[in-house]
Amino acid sequence: MPVHDTPALLYCAVNGITNCTNGIGRQTKTLLAVLEHHYPRLATAVGDFTPYLAVPQPGPATWNNDPADLAYARSVVEPLGGQVIPLIYDTSGPLWLPETFEHLSTAAATAASDLARTHPRVIVVAVDTPFAGVPAAAAGDERVEAVLALFSTTRITERPTPDPGRLAWEQRAITAVNALPRAWVADIGAFLTGHLTQEYGLDPGRLVSWPSGLHLPAADLQPMPTARAAEVLARFGIPTGRPIIAHVGRTDPTKGLDLLIDAIGASATLRDRVHLAAIAVPTDDERATLLGTYRSRCRDLGLSATIVGAFDRDLPRALASWPGTHVMACPSRGETLANTVFETALWARDAGPVVLAPGRDGFTEQITDGHNGLLYHPTRPGALTTGLHRALTLTDAEHARMRAAAHHRVVGERDATAHLAALLGRFIRPGDGHAAKLTDHPSPDARPPRSQAPHHPLETTEATA
Repeated sequence: MPVHDTPALLYCAVNGITNCTNGIGRQTKTLLAVLEHHYPRLATAVGDFTPYLAVPQPGPATWNNDPADLAYARSVVEPLGGQVIPLIYDTSGPLWLPETFEHLSTAAATAASDLARTHPRVIVVAVDTPFAGVPAAAAGDERVEAVLALFSTTRITERPTPDPGRLAWEQRAITAVNALPRAWVADIGAFLTGHLTQEYGLDPGRLVSWPSGLHLPAADLQPMPTARAAEVLARFGIPTGRPIIAHVGRTDPTKGLDLLIDAIGASATLRDRVHLAAIAVPTDDERATLLGTYRSRCRDLGLSATIVGAFDRDLPRALASWPGTHVMACPSRGETLANTVFETALWARDAGPVVLAPGRDGFTEQITDGHNGLLYHPTRPGALTTGLHRALTLTDAEHARMRAAAHHRVVGERDATAHLAALLGRFIRPGDGHAAKLTDHPSPDARPPRSQAPHHPLETTEATA
């Protein structure tokens, strides 16, 4: 077994490596893009490191499995000397159970210990609830530092009645981190950090900064040309003769699509004037039936609506770039930091929607009402309907000013490359006493030659008035 002189980064995630269907998946894609395009800059800032990815065994049981996603992940890490490491688990059972989380966390900790035999240090980033047990499971190896990167909790996504098993799993994880010398929790944003300290008793001394970010230069984060956006909307059967209210999310009740449908239906003016274009991707659990429920509700209310039941990266970009899309509605019942808010700010730079969201959770750190978007009272009856009317009656100048402010804020605060450099610098160069600084590199796409690692064995519908 070859011995490496570089530290290892082991990134553990259930989404974004062999599929990409949610915000956590987008974060993984962001990491891969940063590694693909900016590894030399990172290495200049913090020193060489070898990236690895750990993912539940990909295959038929993977939610929305896409072999092309896995091939892309390998094409990024293998030239840098890393691997995609499959974590074997019982694919015949549900993924989202604490018993499965325990198995995946133990397997990821084992992979970290294996890497520690060939690397001088291993930094494990354990992403979200399925890998919350990694810090405790990896605690016995002094060369392993574990960073638990929660992007939400069951107290947020399942309020007011969180699942007791998942709640206990998360609490055990935070309690363990508080007591372990080489375990940390990523500070991805003010709301979640406050939530973890107040609701789970996280010791603030265990926090390391790693803000949620984007690969800002990515081609798919640039505004889509208007003619191309029109083609994409036509492909999905979305009419462009009315002002569009857009929504992007899963069918999960947390995302609040039912609230948006009812809010539009409550106003005769909205029913007669707008078209709802919503992406609602079914998950692999019992909530998949909600897609049909949402479509039926639109028909019952007489809405002009297109509910798209599959993920397509072009569609949200087209909706957010289209001049006739007036509002991107994010009516979530619970949300830590919504990728849709950040991405819409980039896509709608020149034309497109402002974001409307409830004044709760992480939305209040993403949006300043009336400056870079709109907020409404999350529990006041009729507030969402009022917010939609407000968005649709903005003047062109107000609309443009909010979109410009949203773009400026995201570009200034959400550079994922700088965030990763700072996180890695915290562990790879712990004695420097300052955050790693990125330096310009004449060829950011160029990657130094590294050893090749071996492999480890739509439907749309329209409900119209």
